[in-house]
Amino acid sequence: MAFVSESGTSASPRRLVVIDGANSLYRAFFAIPHLRAPDGTPTNAVYGFATMLGKVVREESPDWLAVAFDPRGGSFRRRIFDGYKATRDAQPEDLSTQIPIVRELIEAWGIPLLEVADFEADDVIATLVAQVGPDAEVRIISTDKDLMQLVSPRVQLVDSVKDRRYGPAEVEARFGVPPSQLLDLRALVGDPSDNIPGVKGIGEKGAAKLISEFGSLESLLDRVGEVPAKRAREALLEQRGAAELSKRLATLRDDVPLPVALEALAYKSPEPEKLRVLYERLGFSRLISSLDDLADRAGGPARPDAVGSQFATVEIVTDAATLTSHLASLDRAAPLCMHWLVGEGSAIDARAVGLGFAFDGGRACYVPMVADGLIADAGLDAAAIAAVLTPYWSGPERARAWSALDAKQVQSVHAELGLELPPPRDDFGIASFLLDPSGPGQISAHASAALGRRLDSWEDVAGRGTRATSAERLPVEKAARYVGEQVAAFHQLMPMLRERLEADGLLPLYENVELPLTGVLSRMERNGVRIDEERLSKLASEYGMRLAQIEEEIYALAGERFLISSPKQLQVILFEKLDLPAIKKTKTGYSTAEDVLEQLQVHHELPRKILEYRKLSKLMSTYIDALPPLVCARTGRIHPRFNQLGAATGRLSASHPNVQNIPIRDEDGARIREAFIPAEGRVMLSADYSQVELRILAHYSGDASLIAAFRNAEDIHRRTAAEVWNVSIEEVSSEQRARAKAVNFGIIYGSSAYGLANQLGIAAAEAQETIDAYFARYQGVRRFIDETIASAKQAGFVTTLLGRRRYLPDLTSRNRVLRQAAERMAVNSVIQGTAADLIKRAMVDVDRLVTQAGFPAAMILQVHDELVFEVARTDVDRLKSLLRGAMQDAMTLSLPLVVDVGVGESWRESH
Repeated sequence: MAFVSESGTSASPRRLVVIDGANSLYRAFFAIPHLRAPDGTPTNAVYGFATMLGKVVREESPDWLAVAFDPRGGSFRRRIFDGYKATRDAQPEDLSTQIPIVRELIEAWGIPLLEVADFEADDVIATLVAQVGPDAEVRIISTDKDLMQLVSPRVQLVDSVKDRRYGPAEVEARFGVPPSQLLDLRALVGDPSDNIPGVKGIGEKGAAKLISEFGSLESLLDRVGEVPAKRAREALLEQRGAAELSKRLATLRDDVPLPVALEALAYKSPEPEKLRVLYERLGFSRLISSLDDLADRAGGPARPDAVGSQFATVEIVTDAATLTSHLASLDRAAPLCMHWLVGEGSAIDARAVGLGFAFDGGRACYVPMVADGLIADAGLDAAAIAAVLTPYWSGPERARAWSALDAKQVQSVHAELGLELPPPRDDFGIASFLLDPSGPGQISAHASAALGRRLDSWEDVAGRGTRATSAERLPVEKAARYVGEQVAAFHQLMPMLRERLEADGLLPLYENVELPLTGVLSRMERNGVRIDEERLSKLASEYGMRLAQIEEEIYALAGERFLISSPKQLQVILFEKLDLPAIKKTKTGYSTAEDVLEQLQVHHELPRKILEYRKLSKLMSTYIDALPPLVCARTGRIHPRFNQLGAATGRLSASHPNVQNIPIRDEDGARIREAFIPAEGRVMLSADYSQVELRILAHYSGDASLIAAFRNAEDIHRRTAAEVWNVSIEEVSSEQRARAKAVNFGIIYGSSAYGLANQLGIAAAEAQETIDAYFARYQGVRRFIDETIASAKQAGFVTTLLGRRRYLPDLTSRNRVLRQAAERMAVNSVIQGTAADLIKRAMVDVDRLVTQAGFPAAMILQVHDELVFEVARTDVDRLKSLLRGAMQDAMTLSLPLVVDVGVGESWRESH
């Protein structure tokens, strides 16, 4: 039966929209993690699918609409090839649970669900495309590459999450061949997700070149002798059968016996009450409120043929009276939702461009700032904005709640205006990160998944790469729309994120640690740290001469001059000329990575010299040469950025410069810390938790020997060596202590026997014996590791002592390498994440106590377990006492926390 569009006088062709059910469901599942109904049923995939349906109907305006699903029991392709889709991981249990609810959702929407025995959804979609009339348009809602072979001038593939549309030009730009040749390309490349073999040795670019030249797979195989590249020619000759099989498997059938006629796919608006009952059962309060907006096609919006529709109404405000009036009209009991558009630079020198406020989820205003170097010719200057805002943050209004997409940035900009804010009520980035550290952090992804709305990304607005427009030069209208839509979406999303934080038990960590920390970090970034540029200049001269000397030594050992920084040229020297053993192979040849060079040192002097050269060269480029240009002209200091969203374990990261990565265990790195100095008349004070991660391991494991060693203030590594090798502490050799130390930290970081052997320069079997002896003695540690992994596999995540979560889906992967890596991450995340929570809580407590004490000590740096302060000499003893008390009391463990405090004229001296 052929689908033929009805004739009429409509100005636009009729449109069939077909949704790839499995593809959309999987994307929804991973886009919105961990949402549950009031009865505990997982609902994240259902919620995402529901918002997708609303968005598709709203933006695509279908005349006909269907959802296609794969049938139970597989398809005819399994009879062609037993291995088809055989390597796929098992479907997550939480997703399987939601499939019946999604079917119920589709039924409530009144959308036909097409599922044909022995045929996949892709075949159903191909049949619909073939049978609908030539005058009709087709929109396929999917990201499946296989479906791109169906694209034509009248057929588009639509990525509804990222709002990307693939027509013929986009497909050719992506793959290098038009849609008509995509099947031939896929036959050569294969598809690992479906276990379609393809031709091994031919990649996507090579396949595109071959198909472009020969026209089709069949022509290529018939003329294989004409293929110029020997490797490709031999691969095609040897794997002709695999190529032909792959094309059969990838070919979409367009003759599926569909169970419905065109009339059955006609789109009709759903009955809101049916959806309301379902949404109430599932706890979808946001979707319930949108039911009144469901309109039939006649009253719906015009179809977009390009991406995007405005999310919110944004008003540009250029006078103080209007801004004052708008702020006064806002609900005083609700948080003030705001967002600053800020240029590049540190917390001190980044230019504030404009300020956005949200009235609600659909309206916002934007206030351009006028100043030298900014493009706005109408707006308010810094003094005028400060005058309007001052009443909100001083006097009786000081308790006014506020929220932001980036609360640290808002506090830094306000500080530059002379305003100090109380801690924020909400921070979008932090909330999103706590809910899922590996999930999509951009508000645009959340708006698309949870609200069914599209937000422009910064790249959409400003462009990409070297041609991108800076925030300072962005036209006011563009800036207003971008900021206004961001803050309006934040206003709408935040209550939902708060519900999820509460459901996951994350509100205490969010409200008591992460949110107040934003103010601590803002002040720390603005404080900055002084740099001794003269000392750095001397180091640059000294290290430069040493690098030149090492270069000559390298050339002498190699017997020729070559580009030391080139892995290709180094490969030739090491593995061809010197014939050293090739340890690890990569796509570009044999590896010359650091771990490989360390193993090669026993065979030749050259690898050791290469390592020495690389280390010194990195210090030069990363710090010695890079620090002086970062000194702020106004303050004479550098102002590093500290990122709360830096690592999945919760650790802070630093950039511009990365002060956390300066090596301190060797003299060259330690000397760089000598260039970090206090202001005149002050000293630097460093407070460092002693072996905090091992103490946390002892707490979690409850191992009596570990706890006793810490309680007795023993050398933990020497004690471990004595326990493992069954000798007295006095008899422990330096080599045994080194091995014990490597094992102690290896337990935290999940080192394997191979990794330990590599680190210590011993055989893997000997390393495994050491690890086995360790676990035989420290059975509590073994039990903790096993129980942590087992619990994580059951729950899907691990938690820290303060409740921080890290989701590890690969714990149930069939891929052994991925699964074992996730197991190591599980243990490491509990220990390192708890340490991160500890130092963050300590920073909040210390900052509060220093402020209450009223003496001028400034927190200027944080390096994982270490806090660095700049303080007057006369206040050193008071600060020492305060720090030890606050840091040791920040978390209660089953053994004491110890804080080492040092003071000096430089960072190195104080540590």
